[in-house]
Amino acid sequence: MRADTYDPVRTLYRTLILFAAIGIVILVAGAVEFLYFEPLGQTTGVQAHVVGVYQYDPITQKTSGVDKRTFARNEHFAATVDWSSLPNDITVDARWYNSFQVVVAQVGPGTPAQLANQTVVPVAVPAGLKYNLPGQYIFVVERISGGVPVEVLARRIVLVVRS
Repeated sequence: MRADTYDPVRTLYRTLILFAAIGIVILVAGAVEFLYFEPLGQTTGVQAHVVGVYQYDPITQKTSGVDKRTFARNEHFAATVDWSSLPNDITVDARWYNSFQVVVAQVGPGTPAQLANQTVVPVAVPAGLKYNLPGQYIFVVERISGGVPVEVLARRIVLVVRS
């Protein structure tokens, strides 16, 4: 007769193998997601020109002042893009993301010629609020392929402070 004995090492070994398998699944899922949003061979080397981020008057829909990197919550602001710096055979868009990575403004997608009259991209105050949320806002000009952003052509970061 054989007596079954409890082996604590076997349980720990199986647990380690299970965690390793879960880690490999997460790694593969991340690689697939990365390749979906950053396909190989999609880099063109093209760079967009963001003229600056300025104070914005929503009534006149015009920018004023100097290029700034910090704004107060009650200040409206907008980025100005020089679409003529891009070749016309690509599809692009421009987006503002707030601290929660929510798109708060967007222009496009379209070719640079189609967006030529939309050089000013203002940040929209969230519905139901009087002011912008404090935090970091990111302005991104992206190249679109197959309806998906595949390349960042320009990026600007702006800080909105509470004062």
